[in-house]
Amino acid sequence: MLTLKHNTKTKPSNFQIKEIALVDSKIAYCRFLNWVIGEFDLFLKNEESEALKVFFPNGWFSISCFQNTEKELNVALQVEGKTEATCQSMMKQIKSIHKHICEFHENKSY
Repeated sequence: MLTLKHNTKTKPSNFQIKEIALVDSKIAYCRFLNWVIGEFDLFLKNEESEALKVFFPNGWFSISCFQNTEKELNVALQVEGKTEATCQSMMKQIKSIHKHICEFHENKSY
């Protein structure tokens, strides 16, 4: 799992964390989205074709997928919230799900 981090302060009262993670197939990406949707079932969600935006108290996070120049699938993770601690906590939860899915997908034989 490759992760590139970028932390910024967007508005005077908001923090934002952006990270890029890899998945090895569309199946793994769809499985990742399904797990995230299940984990945050009680939160308001905006599901666009292959992207997800979830609103939580005092913030939101989004997950989207794109191909890089090496034809790998990258997952863009973005969290924005009122406090840095909230953003870090939410990103930790999302990355934990990503790690679980990657391990599951690697161990699964097709």
